[in-house]
Amino acid sequence: MYLALDAMGIMAFLAIGLVFSHGRKKIDWKSVGILTVLNLALAWVLTSFPWGRAAVQGAAAAFNELVDVAWTGINFALANWVGADGLNPQPVNFVVSALLPILLILPIFDILTYIGFLPWVIKWIGRGLSIITRRPKFETFYSIEMMFLGNTEAPVVSKLQLQKMSPARNVVIAMMTMSCVTASILAAYIQMMPAEYTLTAVPLNCLNALIVTSMLYPVDVTREEDVIYTYEDGLTVDAGERPVPAAVASEQGPAPPARRVPA
Repeated sequence: MYLALDAMGIMAFLAIGLVFSHGRKKIDWKSVGILTVLNLALAWVLTSFPWGRAAVQGAAAAFNELVDVAWTGINFALANWVGADGLNPQPVNFVVSALLPILLILPIFDILTYIGFLPWVIKWIGRGLSIITRRPKFETFYSIEMMFLGNTEAPVVSKLQLQKMSPARNVVIAMMTMSCVTASILAAYIQMMPAEYTLTAVPLNCLNALIVTSMLYPVDVTREEDVIYTYEDGLTVDAGERPVPAAVASEQGPAPPARRVPA
């Protein structure tokens, strides 16, 4: 019974994407099928296999530990608002119970970004996902980036890329941003529901963002356009072209055809 309801829900989800599509004839159904199967496989692995559940529970325990540490910091500054563990006395309101832990957890991700670890993880997961799903490199890269950095930090980190891309691809990125759930704000969610369910939904949400945008606003991306631009030593490197000052590059229009970054 539940399996039938799940199947009907998936079909309804895809049907809505088809009905409201901006260009039905441009939809890459093979890519949509791959993303849907990957989504189902990932959900099955994370919920049905002991090692999958153990991985999610381990991640949940790590986030719970971060929250406990955050409460220790909050207690240091506002001891009369909450206890050492945030439970005794009870948090006075939503601002204290949900938003204050985020303020102490977010710098951890900023540090991981600053030392280069988080961008490295995002880059290689995004490229691997691009190969599997047949989606453009940056779109898959951005779906992973949103999961860690959020819809405020991710566009700033990818400012150069957004300036170089076509308006149609920027529309796709804007649509993907609407599905964003950041790792830092999970501190609030895991206090409202079991952490293992929340963390299982995060990677599925990234794949769903790719499915929705590939159906609602399909965009043809040529091999020449499927490029990732980078900053290096204060210069902008246009994927194989001569480096130019970043201040100048930010004012330039779309870059000429450039060498693709190897997947």
